[in-house]
Amino acid sequence: MIYTVTFNPAIDCVMQVEDLALGKINRALTQEFYFGGKGVNVSYVLRNLGRKSTAWGFIAGWTGAALETALQADGIATGFVHLPEGNTRVNAKLKGTAAGSDDDVETAVNASGAPIDDASLQEFFGMLDKVQPDDFVILSGGIPKGTPEDIYARIMEALDGRGTHVIVDATEDVLLQSLPHKPFLVKPNDEELADIVDCDPMDLDALIEGARKLQGMGAENVLVSRGGLGSLLLDATGNLQVAPVIKGTLVNSVGAGDSVVAGFVEGFLRACEAGLSGADAYDRAYKLAQACGSATAFSPGLAPAELVEQLLSQLDS
Repeated sequence: MIYTVTFNPAIDCVMQVEDLALGKINRALTQEFYFGGKGVNVSYVLRNLGRKSTAWGFIAGWTGAALETALQADGIATGFVHLPEGNTRVNAKLKGTAAGSDDDVETAVNASGAPIDDASLQEFFGMLDKVQPDDFVILSGGIPKGTPEDIYARIMEALDGRGTHVIVDATEDVLLQSLPHKPFLVKPNDEELADIVDCDPMDLDALIEGARKLQGMGAENVLVSRGGLGSLLLDATGNLQVAPVIKGTLVNSVGAGDSVVAGFVEGFLRACEAGLSGADAYDRAYKLAQACGSATAFSPGLAPAELVEQLLSQLDS
């Protein structure tokens, strides 16, 4: 079983506008709603690839109920804790031209998440009893203000000794605190890793040494995304792979990193189901991770399965 955990999910309201002017009434040409958050994005990509997962985390109010209903309607199982106060955040994103300019821009206003009370945290920790050996628990994204900074480490401590594959996609301190619990995979981007090890994010050799440092501190696999420069993987066998970016037209970078995580998990599971292990399994996982990340970057939405398989075939050729 795969569980994705999102502490601070969101509904994005995306509106297309022309000649956006501050202090005036503006009319949207289009309006669309996207239900997400990093762990939720992972669940959507896994669904596109034909893999079931359960989306866990915290929701609140009528907006949280709307998010949960949307995921279930899209075929994603949910197990959210319902918070007693507040609402799941709604982010406003305006895309189009600003007044006096022909250039396309995006203006975003991101809201804060609902506070997570102690009773709701305890309810969530009780849910961890469902996790079995060889299950995957994917911890993604930031945490609402007021939530303990070491919450990911606490979750991993509760799972210690169960043989669970825990993946951590988080920034600096939250990531570092998880390392003693030996996560199966950590996925910093180049800037996040550079902040951790105090190096130039453009210095590939320094990033490789940084990945080795994270592995020495407990991470089994370290996958570093580098945007337009590609990525690198230091796997649990000690094998290092550095891959250039797949060539294509960038359409949307939102969710590309989450797609990489989903692709790695799906690729690893496919490899294991095919009887592969060790470096061979990690190689398969890495290739599908690259294909999924690029498929999202080249598409308006998250990693369409047909494009994923097309890009994967290029990497296999």
